[in-house]
Amino acid sequence: MSDTKDNTKPLALLIPGLDGTGKLYYRQLDALSARYRVLPWQFGTKAAFELADLTRDLGNETSREPVRSILLVGESFGGLVALDYALCYPERVRHLVLVNAFPYYRRRMRIRLARVFYPLQAFKVVERLKTYLVDRTLQWEGIMIEDRERFREIVGHVHAASFRRRLELVKEIDLRPRLSEVQVQTTLLASGKDKVVPSVKEAHFMAARIPGSQVHEFPNAGHALLLTPGVCLVDLISGQAP
Repeated sequence: MSDTKDNTKPLALLIPGLDGTGKLYYRQLDALSARYRVLPWQFGTKAAFELADLTRDLGNETSREPVRSILLVGESFGGLVALDYALCYPERVRHLVLVNAFPYYRRRMRIRLARVFYPLQAFKVVERLKTYLVDRTLQWEGIMIEDRERFREIVGHVHAASFRRRLELVKEIDLRPRLSEVQVQTTLLASGKDKVVPSVKEAHFMAARIPGSQVHEFPNAGHALLLTPGVCLVDLISGQAP
């Protein structure tokens, strides 16, 4: 369970992917809560916003945090927001962790197809097909059945209009020119079986441009890395130099 009340602990700010709920971090919360005040961020339900708006909301929420104290985690789309936060508020971040993230989404046709396909899920047959394909992919990635069921429950309650806007932002945002400006400790986690993002390629692309960053590869994991049995954020980042 997350704990944001104990002010003696530093903050772990967990930024979600396209689902926008923060709820897919659930497997990591207990271990993180032993060391941090954990805040799984939930994006608002507006239909019109820019990357700067998302970052500003995070900045306002964390304005009182001590200097160089925040553990900032961004997963997939959340990696774009985490990168922008680290660029806007570098004095607040102790450690940036990017999970199957990207500075620019290169698979442009997939974004176009996703934007067309998403409204069609209102039709039951399309929704069932999508659920089947996602479940089979998660199973192939090694995600346990109870986690696949919880995944379906979480993504089944995503706010449609804000989700579509986040998809548009994926198409619009390009942070590649600014990677060399990231001046905080950065760890990149990348899955070898990721079918959504070429995560290993993107992680090494970013690591070559973010000073002093480190890459950890998970050859047998997929896009849902943080739901993979045995993957623990605290274990991965503990012992790394501040």
